[in-house]
Amino acid sequence: MPEKFYDIHYHLFDLSHPNLLAFILRDDMITGESVKKVLRKLPFLLNFVPLGAANLFPGKIAEKIKDFLKNDAVKFRNLLSVMENSIEYHFLLADYYLRKEKIFSPEDKNLNFSKMVICPLLIDFGFKNLRNSGCYYDLPPAKPVAGQVADVMKAIRFYYNYDIISHPVKKGQLRLVNSSTAKEDKLFEIYPFLGINTRNYDLLEIKALIDKYFSGYENDNTPDDRYKKLFTRLGNVEVNLEDLIFRKKEKENPDYYSYIFAGIKLYPPLGFNPWPVDEPAELDKVKFLLSECVRKKLPVTVHCSDGGFKATSDSSILSDPENWIRILSYPSFGNLRINFAHMGNRADGSEKWLNTIIYLTERFENVYFDFACITNQRDDYKILSGIIDSSLSSRILFGSDFVINLLWSGSYNEYITNFLKTPHLDSLQKKIVCSVNPEKFLFGGKLH
Repeated sequence: MPEKFYDIHYHLFDLSHPNLLAFILRDDMITGESVKKVLRKLPFLLNFVPLGAANLFPGKIAEKIKDFLKNDAVKFRNLLSVMENSIEYHFLLADYYLRKEKIFSPEDKNLNFSKMVICPLLIDFGFKNLRNSGCYYDLPPAKPVAGQVADVMKAIRFYYNYDIISHPVKKGQLRLVNSSTAKEDKLFEIYPFLGINTRNYDLLEIKALIDKYFSGYENDNTPDDRYKKLFTRLGNVEVNLEDLIFRKKEKENPDYYSYIFAGIKLYPPLGFNPWPVDEPAELDKVKFLLSECVRKKLPVTVHCSDGGFKATSDSSILSDPENWIRILSYPSFGNLRINFAHMGNRADGSEKWLNTIIYLTERFENVYFDFACITNQRDDYKILSGIIDSSLSSRILFGSDFVINLLWSGSYNEYITNFLKTPHLDSLQKKIVCSVNPEKFLFGGKLH
C-alpha cells in the first residue's frame, strides 16, 4: 500500500453552505487590526469618531473601505475566490496546484508520500437563526445538511471522473476533460464526515439519518473491511438534493447512501450541547447518536476552540472539553473514538482547554486531537514539540482547516509545506502525526 499523507480536518464550502452571518461575524473576520488598517488609510477619521464622521464623509469612508478590501484584505479575498468557484471543481483544483508544486520530499523516505487522504467535515448549520434576525424574510427555510451532502458528493464524483489540464489554446485557463487516470492512481482519497446537530432533528429523524448513511458499519470486523467499502464508493455515487429529500434511490436500494461518509462531525458553537442534562428529550437524542457512533465504530471530530461559526451566546460553554469528561466516563461511551479539533485553542492564550484534552487523552485510549488552523507558520509547531515527545505522540493528528485557514495562510500548499519544513519536528515525528496516527483514528487501526 502506498505511503499516504492524511488531512483529517478539511472543509469544502461554497457561499451557499455556511450561515453567512456567523461567517462574517467570526472573531477573525473583522479584527481590531483590520479596523486599524482602515483608520490608518483614513487618518482624519480619528479626529471625528464618534462625532459623526460617517455622516460628514460617507463617500470618502466608503472609498477607503473598498480600497482596504481590494488592496489589503488579500487573504480574505483569497478565501472568497475559492468559495466562489463551482464546487464541482474544488478537489480538481486542489489536486492541480499540489501536483504543480510537487511539495512532498522524495529525498526523505519518511515524507515521500504518493497519496493524500482528506476528510471534508460537513457542518450542520440548520435553520441559520433567521427567526430573530429582524429581516422581512425571517421564516427560516429548511437548510438541511442534505444540501451540503449533494454538493460534496458531486465534487467527489467530478474528481474521480474528470481531470483539469492547462487549456491548449486559451493561455492561463484550465480545461475539464474526461479522466484517463484510474481511481487508484489519483492523488486524493476523500472520506467526508457528516455534520449532525441534534437540535435540528427529532429522534426519529436522527435514527433515519444513521440508517441512511451508516447502514452495515457495525459489521466491519477490521480496519481493512471499513477501508475497502469506503474506497469502493468513491466516485460511484450520484447524488442530487431532490433525491436526498424524496429518497428515490433508497426505494430501489436501501443501502445506496451507505459508506459515503467515514465519520461524524459535531459543532457546539452552533448550539450542539454534548450533554444537555436539563433537557431530557435533547439528551435522549445525544445519547442515541453517541451510542451509534460507538456501536458502528464511527470516528467523531468535535470542534474545540473558542473561535469559529458562532450562533449561540453559550458557544464557549458548549465547546469546553470538560463536558466530555462525564460522557467518556460512562462505560457505554468509553470506547468512543473522538478527535478534539484545534487542540482546545483559545484566543486569550489560556491552555486550560488543552490541559483538559491532554487529561482525556491520557485517560481514554481512543481520544485524539488535531492542530488544524493553529499552526499556520513554521514556528507555530513549537507548541507540539514538547507534547510529541510524551506518551501522547500516538494521539496527535495533522489537520489544515482548509478552506477556512486561508484567512491566515496563502494557500493549502503553503500550510502543508510549513508543516513539512518546520524545524520543530523531525521527519519521523511528522510521519507519525500526518500518516500513522490519522490512519488509526479514521479506520480504527493500521491498514495492510
